[in-house]
Amino acid sequence: MTPDDYGALEAEATDEPAFSNSDEGYGWMDANCASCVHERPTREGRDGDGCPLILLALVGRRPRQWADGPRTPDGLYTMATQYVCAERREEAAPGETEPGTARRPIPEMAGQVALLPREACAGPVSNAVGGAS
Repeated sequence: MTPDDYGALEAEATDEPAFSNSDEGYGWMDANCASCVHERPTREGRDGDGCPLILLALVGRRPRQWADGPRTPDGLYTMATQYVCAERREEAAPGETEPGTARRPIPEMAGQVALLPREACAGPVSNAVGGAS
């Protein structure tokens, strides 16, 4: 996923706001995007090269890559867990040359069928376009 993917991502996004207000949106982004490799350019001052999914949310569309997070029986959720982003990848921890054991696992998306056990697929994740994930 690169910022160049914006047109394709916009075409498949849902035409509904991802968040009901800025508190909700920035609360989720602080909890989920602050250590994601896709937002590193923004943290380095290159705003135009940041995550295109955030741009979609800011213009009032919900990215397909954001699945509903855990809900209570009453449908309640916390701001930090409102969505699970399928594209989220942790940056390498200090002292690591590549993201590794400090990274949280790739989330299971609702309705996704696993063809192979996740353990067999564990290993370094390439963040290159078209790379393994």
